[in-house]
Amino acid sequence: MSKGIHILGTGWVTPLGRSVPDVCHKNSHGETPTCDTLEFGGNTWPCYRVDSSEVADTNAFARLRRSGTISHFALGAAIDAVKSAGLTPEEQSHLAIVFATSDGGVIYTHRFFAELEARGPGSGSPLLFPETVYNAAASHIAAYFKSDREATAMVGDASVALSAISAGQELLTSGAAKHVLVVAANECDAISAAGYSRWEFLRQSSNDPDGNIFSEGAAAVVLGSEGSEKPVLAWCREGRPYFSQEEAGESLGDLLVSHDLQPSLVLPSCQRTPLQTHEANAINQFGVKTFDLKISLGEGLAFTAMTQVVAAVHHVETTHDMALVSVIGFAGGIAAAVMTGNG
Repeated sequence: MSKGIHILGTGWVTPLGRSVPDVCHKNSHGETPTCDTLEFGGNTWPCYRVDSSEVADTNAFARLRRSGTISHFALGAAIDAVKSAGLTPEEQSHLAIVFATSDGGVIYTHRFFAELEARGPGSGSPLLFPETVYNAAASHIAAYFKSDREATAMVGDASVALSAISAGQELLTSGAAKHVLVVAANECDAISAAGYSRWEFLRQSSNDPDGNIFSEGAAAVVLGSEGSEKPVLAWCREGRPYFSQEEAGESLGDLLVSHDLQPSLVLPSCQRTPLQTHEANAINQFGVKTFDLKISLGEGLAFTAMTQVVAAVHHVETTHDMALVSVIGFAGGIAAAVMTGNG
């Protein structure tokens, strides 16, 4: 396994708070946020929202005063990750940024097109439009840190979070940057819930035993080639895409069996969904405990996949053991990542 990439810092903004140890503790004890609802087309879905007070500090950045909530989540997680990495202002100005999302600024996009529908062509708000593009959050983060390096956005199912980490690895190994900030974020909107409910991984009511509650937030990691005392990103890989539930488990199993892994903890992604059994078939080979973050953080797609990474890093920091992150995305993406101590 490669010892070249370290995870220097982490941060997240979740419906349960921003402190990584506190949120992990709350999740392990089954604590859940207050449940809100989304309504669209006569249907309702439960959701977990981030309290606005959790990202009040991001309002001090002038660019974000009219931006979508997803950018506030992303910047909040980025600030915490960079702070925990201990980067100097000079190092921050040379950060490469990779932003991952499954929806982008869907709230402002929804509002923008609602105005077009209601008032006709040419009525779209120029204040809303910049926040409808997928790289809006990446742009805000780059401006905040005054970065002169690459800032890019990647869009996909939950597995895109690990794809973004792989992209960060490539930026480091190519010499394009000495540090890479990888952020994943999503925000709740009823139109997203309506679409995702067709995939049977969202809970239709708060009492429904199947599916997960739709949620929002952001999570971030800082990658670097130096930091001997920091957790190591041993590898981050994508598997072949799947076209059936059975293939999903097989693809993940093929990806994992090709490595000599001995994790003490696995963080899975498919709890309470039709893919749970197939993911379990792939990860049960390790015979170790699993940590179900979606009990209290819900389903936030790219966001929750990155929270799996953050929680895995926390596990490594506190136990010095290996942690495995497993992600099967709803649109055919398969990915996994391994974090371990350095020595």
